[in-house]
Amino acid sequence: MPQLDFSTYASQIFWLFVTFGLLYWLVVKKVLPSVGGTIEHRRARIADDLDEARRLREASEKALAAYEDTMKGAREKAHGIVSEHKAKITAELEAERTRIEAELAAKIAEAEAKTREAKEKALKELDGVIGELAGEIVARVTGDKVSEADLKKAVEKVLG
Repeated sequence: MPQLDFSTYASQIFWLFVTFGLLYWLVVKKVLPSVGGTIEHRRARIADDLDEARRLREASEKALAAYEDTMKGAREKAHGIVSEHKAKITAELEAERTRIEAELAAKIAEAEAKTREAKEKALKELDGVIGELAGEIVARVTGDKVSEADLKKAVEKVLG
């Protein structure tokens, strides 16, 4: 085996140092800067992304605060409008209720007056009918006819 031959050790060690030196120089000058640059690029990109995320979070918090303020204002305005319309409708309903109550009171008074008139008329007619009926009853029971004036006096005496 040639690698175990002691006479070639010096050349093998020489070429070992040359090869490793060349590889070391290649790694230090070409590979490590490229890898370092990639790592720095990623680190910078992550930092930029974190900054952008912070900026967006702050912007979204501001937008949320503005939205909440707008919603609060809109709720207050809506509440005011509802209160205003509620008061207006309540006033209209109260006016309508008052008008209807007045109409009903007038109709009730009119109906009471008509009822009173009808009652008085019926009582007047009833007096005459009672008189006639009493006269017929007396005529059938006794067989005698009673005068209308006597019947009227008797009915007024009983009813009066």
